[in-house]
Amino acid sequence: MFVAFISFAVHPSDMTWRSNLRKRRPIAVLAAAAVATFAVACGDFTGVPASLPTITDTGTVYALNGAPAGAPSGLHVFTGSLVPVDQSFSFDVGFDLDPSGSIVVYPQRTVATGLSTTTHSVGLQTVSDTFGGVLTAPKSGYRADTALVTQRNVVVLVQANDAGVCGLALTGTSLYAKFEILEVNRLTRQLKIRWTVDPNCGFVSFQPGVPKS
Repeated sequence: MFVAFISFAVHPSDMTWRSNLRKRRPIAVLAAAAVATFAVACGDFTGVPASLPTITDTGTVYALNGAPAGAPSGLHVFTGSLVPVDQSFSFDVGFDLDPSGSIVVYPQRTVATGLSTTTHSVGLQTVSDTFGGVLTAPKSGYRADTALVTQRNVVVLVQANDAGVCGLALTGTSLYAKFEILEVNRLTRQLKIRWTVDPNCGFVSFQPGVPKS
């Protein structure tokens, strides 16, 4: 059985712009989430609106096995960022190429050791629709904490049960995302990916702007 192996050396290539993006996004979204939480505490607990817009982007990740450590190999749903898959476990899914060249998606717990206490459950499922055609995420049908083998241009849905973000949320305990692999370079072990995330706990919309549902 093929098992993901991760190294943790410093990536020597120029990742400055992605690093800056990752630093800015978490600050902005956490500030917005704090404002929303305060508003709920001072008002009605029912009909809590979303406060953060969905995030759609494209970028390139390295396959977990053989990638320069420190390079992005995973997706963090809440911030909508491509991030390193490392010991901080600040990712929801990681991407890899197995020995046959197939694309493998690893939920966080399938990469972490059994000794880790900081991980959370992540479920995956594929759909037959196009990326643009998937406007909302279903709340069921996900396979939790199970690696998924997929192909280019297949839409994969993510349900991240991140208690660090949604543990106290009144609207739900899960975050949702969709992605598809657009290109694969097996020589450089890089994958071009497109994704949309809804950073509002319990909301399932992938349409632009602040979700209504």
